Amino acid sequence: MMSSRRTYLVTVGALLSTFILIGIIYPIKQWRVTHERLNPPLSLGGGPLGDHPRPPPINSNSDWDDDFADTLPQKPEPSMSQGSPVDMDREETLWTARAEAVKSEFLYAYHAYEKHAMPSDELRPLTSSPINNYGGWGVSVVDSIDTMILMDAKEEYERALQHVINLDLRKATTTLPFFETTIRYLGGFLSAYALTNETIFLSKADQLGQELLPVFNTPLGIPIFSVHPSTGVPQNRWGNDTLLAEIGTCQLEFQQLAYYTGRTEYFEKVDRMTTLLQTTQSKETGMWGTVWDTMTAKQKNDKLAVGGEADSAYEYLIKSYLQSSKSDPRTQAMFVKAIDGIIENLLYISPTRNLLYVTDSRAGTGRRPSNKLEHLSCFLPGVIALGVKYLPIDIELGYDAEKKKLWGWAAEGLGRTCWMTYADQVSGLGPDEVMFKAWSDDPSQTRGLWIAHVRNWEKTAHSTNAVPPGVRDGEPLRGKARAVMDYHARNDNYQLRPETIESLYVLFKTTGDSVWRERAWEIFEAIRKHARVSLNGERLGGYANVRNVNTKKPVQTDSMPSWYLAETLKYLYLIASPKHLVPLDQWVFNTEAHPLPVPQWRNWEKERYWPATKPDKKDHK
Repeated sequence: MMSSRRTYLVTVGALLSTFILIGIIYPIKQWRVTHERLNPPLSLGGGPLGDHPRPPPINSNSDWDDDFADTLPQKPEPSMSQGSPVDMDREETLWTARAEAVKSEFLYAYHAYEKHAMPSDELRPLTSSPINNYGGWGVSVVDSIDTMILMDAKEEYERALQHVINLDLRKATTTLPFFETTIRYLGGFLSAYALTNETIFLSKADQLGQELLPVFNTPLGIPIFSVHPSTGVPQNRWGNDTLLAEIGTCQLEFQQLAYYTGRTEYFEKVDRMTTLLQTTQSKETGMWGTVWDTMTAKQKNDKLAVGGEADSAYEYLIKSYLQSSKSDPRTQAMFVKAIDGIIENLLYISPTRNLLYVTDSRAGTGRRPSNKLEHLSCFLPGVIALGVKYLPIDIELGYDAEKKKLWGWAAEGLGRTCWMTYADQVSGLGPDEVMFKAWSDDPSQTRGLWIAHVRNWEKTAHSTNAVPPGVRDGEPLRGKARAVMDYHARNDNYQLRPETIESLYVLFKTTGDSVWRERAWEIFEAIRKHARVSLNGERLGGYANVRNVNTKKPVQTDSMPSWYLAETLKYLYLIASPKHLVPLDQWVFNTEAHPLPVPQWRNWEKERYWPATKPDKKDHK
């Protein structure tokens, strides 16, 4: 009996040991399989992100080689000059110095945050005090990490990395608003991981992704406004409302997280929203209402807009298509229909200067435009330019060569107007909202529709004017009366916003026209002159929002939003740098300017996520 019992115990012990070893080894093997398939083109220290071997990862103990970027092959910049080699060298020297100037101002602003506000969310620059408005996790840190990496700010990166290591995502000062948490924190973690291969960023992204999933626990999967990370209890805003932007601005982040972790639930939750948008897209306008019922998916208004409440939902259509390696025909088709609808319904020109702008309106025959242009809407020219550059001609979708030309005009005209709202102001800074003058003797307010002017130009004037009205260049009217300018400021605050600069960056990179680059530099100089806060002694003030932009001395206000560090300064640096740091055919920026590499999707992923897509002949192993 003893021998038999001993044999039994030995056998059981051996089996338990085997199971324990399997339990340890298998997850490690699975993690390695998932981890080793992640091979986006990466770079550190200001080098190009693409077309080169993967660099070694950064960690807190690694050496960040000063010359690392110089060892990597460079993708050529868009053609900007046909001058002599000497002139081109001078131009590169000039823009290198300008990029360094942008970096210097980033460090000035970020060091002020570190000294007076870290680890809180944001800095109040006039009082050198902190504020927690996004969970208290230090949003200005997480939002800025990829900016530090691209600028080669090593010491700041090391301190930020330590902050993330010590960050407890189970504790938050408030409930987490789903939209802002996704674009700022989740996007920030994912981009930092992509740029460094530092696994703590992926770990935090995965943990945050799990904490955000309860927002999708609604009858139709529409995300609820916010959730508390420790309890997992979602909390809706008053009236059970979900904004269009909240439905359509989570796909990039959760799809990237699904790719990195292998957790298909991340993809499926947001893909359900993509399908919802596909089935509810208006056949007449190609657009959606801006406010939805969270529980029933009913659109609660007929407002057509690309500004607040809607903006990034349209932005993510083309970017999701590019992120899918052009494998998702739904987002391709939705984007074409949406841009066509925006051009047909929301683009107007002013009566005197023919400034092309996008406004909001109502669906149906009784539509009346508000004639309001929001700064938030100035992302649109860059998004259209992305479509012109990377969307394939598709006759079935109605996107042909003529449509591509029309879109190109729209992108350039809108970009010019967004810049003009800066250049017209005495300070050189753009107001948050402007109201355009309506056409006289036009009760229906349809005379200003840009597409009608384009069609009239095609019939009568295209032989004498190379481009239609709304696209032709004009001079800024700095400080002139609003009757002459065709518009007036409805909100004269400049909130350090990035949208216009973002579009100037994309227009420069997609067209190679250096005029966009110069315009961005003019805006940077105005920001540095009027928004930089200087305080006595050793106290660094950072940067501040300002009001009264059409005056010589705008008034600073006590706020430095994290998007200034994450977006505005990043785009200014990228447009100034002579190096082609983030190839737009290999990376997509989320709406908080966090660059994410286009995944190398494998066939099983394409077949599962986009079943209408034919798999490549060669599988990505």
